[in-house]
Amino acid sequence: MSDDFAEGDRAWTEACRREEAIRDLLRRYPDRMTRNALEEVAWELGLSRTTLYELIARYRATRTVEVLVEKPPGRPKGSLHEEPVRDALIQQYLESDYLKPTRPPLRRVVANIAAACRQQDLPAPAWRTVKARLLRIDERVRAARRGETALVRARTARPGSYEVTRPLQVVQIDHTRVDVVIVDQDAREALTRPWITLAIDVMTRMVTGFYLALEAPSRTSIGLCLLHAVFDKTGWLAERGIDAPWPSAGLPEALHADNGADFRSRAFERACRNHGIQIKWRPVGEPHFGGHIERLIGTTMGQCTCCRGRPSAIPLTGATIRRRQRHA
Repeated sequence: MSDDFAEGDRAWTEACRREEAIRDLLRRYPDRMTRNALEEVAWELGLSRTTLYELIARYRATRTVEVLVEKPPGRPKGSLHEEPVRDALIQQYLESDYLKPTRPPLRRVVANIAAACRQQDLPAPAWRTVKARLLRIDERVRAARRGETALVRARTARPGSYEVTRPLQVVQIDHTRVDVVIVDQDAREALTRPWITLAIDVMTRMVTGFYLALEAPSRTSIGLCLLHAVFDKTGWLAERGIDAPWPSAGLPEALHADNGADFRSRAFERACRNHGIQIKWRPVGEPHFGGHIERLIGTTMGQCTCCRGRPSAIPLTGATIRRRQRHA
């Protein structure tokens, strides 16, 4: 148990003891209390007579234990020492200098505030003081004013859920660069990082197919990923000596993709239309509409990185890299 909780329990127990003594005192003396009775209860509770008078008045007004809890000395936790002139100056500089799309660092704003305070013969505020005033501003307001769109999206509620009723009703597809560095087998020099195209079934959360390549994403990447997704995986698993089921095969009813040029290409649209696959593009600037594939990408890349957070390295000969790049 933390010190704060332990202290709170002690204060509550003492308040209960006070309440019992005061309730008994009021029961015995409903009209007028004697001086001796007051001094006896004050001695029992370890209080002065004046303090006991105050507690009795509080208890009479509410008849609750909480009014008898001893308050810690000093300002309540989280409250700020108000200095109107300096606080107004801090607020002014936060509005004009910090809450800008250029995202200036807070230390620079603190230095400007200190200079302005010295000019007006005011004590310069500490960094913590400025930070406390900044935290009074709503986080979403701060993020919007500073152009931090990712934070705004993260703090915006997204009601509802993406509902599907059967497998392959909707398949989400996307590319990402793998957190693996291909290095030269001899010199160990970094050469490139591969790309992976992944497809996931929204209902079952099963990966339906993927395509790993050294070249940048294109219509070819999408086509080969979907080819892998559509066909039965038994032979593919057997070739690689993998003894595990992968029961995912078949044409999806709809493909959910972002607005990249490869997904917006005429060839991609015609191929999907030819096989009766509906295309659902994400609304621009709304990545949460592709949450299933984004989560899969994040999980997959998390398994690629090593313990220090750096991309893993795989040796490959430079000749192999150049040959593959020529054929890309």
